Amino acid sequence: MKLAAFDLDGTIYFDGYMPEEVPEAIAQWRAAGNLAVVATGKSSHSARRALEPFGVDFDYFLLCNGTVIMDGDYELLYENHVPPEVVRAVYERVRDIPKLDLYCTRLEGPDGHLVRNVEGVHNPIISEPVPVSPEHIEKEVFPLVAAWTPGNPELQKEIAQWVTDRFPVGTAMNRNFFDITPPGHNKGFALTWLLEHLSRERSEIELITLGDGHNDLPMHALADVSLTFPWAQPDIQEACTAVVDSAVKGLIHYGA
Repeated sequence: MKLAAFDLDGTIYFDGYMPEEVPEAIAQWRAAGNLAVVATGKSSHSARRALEPFGVDFDYFLLCNGTVIMDGDYELLYENHVPPEVVRAVYERVRDIPKLDLYCTRLEGPDGHLVRNVEGVHNPIISEPVPVSPEHIEKEVFPLVAAWTPGNPELQKEIAQWVTDRFPVGTAMNRNFFDITPPGHNKGFALTWLLEHLSRERSEIELITLGDGHNDLPMHALADVSLTFPWAQPDIQEACTAVVDSAVKGLIHYGA
C-alpha cells in the first residue's frame, strides 16, 4: 500500500486557489488503491472550507499540526488539546503586544481569536475567525493556539522562547506563525498514530510526504520519500528526498 500525506497551504492550496490538476491526480491516486491524507495546521472547519469548493476527497485528515485526526467524512478519531493553563499564560503574556494576533482552533465551528492587534489585512490561513472571550479559556478546548507576528520573526522567536522555557508543549514555526500544541504532538505523531490505526506493518506501507513548511519536517522524517518545493526554505529542501516543481509532478514521478 502507498500513502501520500499532503500539506495544504503552499503545497496543494494557495491562498484560496487549488491548481486544477490536483483533484484529478488525487482521485487517480486513490482509485489505484492508495491512500491520500491531509496533514495540515488548519482546523477541520478551515480545511473543509478550503477543500470543498474543489471537490477533492481524502481518506484521512491530520489537523491542527497532528492534534486532531479525522476520517474522510470528518468523523473524529483522535483529539488532544493545549492545557488551559498554557492558553491562559500565553494570552496574558501577549494580549497587549502590538502587531500580534493570537488564534485558537476548535474541534467544531470556526477558529477564534483571543487577541487581534494586527491592523489591516489579516492572514489567509485562518479565514474569518470569530472573537473568543478570555473568560472562555478554561471553558473550551483548543487543539492548537497560534501567535501570528507578520514581518516580525524576532517577536516570533521571543514568544516561542518564553513559552518553551515555561511549558512542555509541542511547537512549530511557519509562515509568520508560532503554533502551540499539546506535548509530543506534530504531523509526525499524527502519521505514526494513523499507521497504527490502519493495523499495517510499517514495512507494508510506502509513505510519501509533500510539504513546504517547517511544521512538515516531523512527517518528512518518517517518509520513504519526502518531497518539497523550490519556494521552501533551504533547510527544508536539504531535509527532503527531492525538490519538485509541484505536488502533482512529485506524486507522478515518485509515487508511480
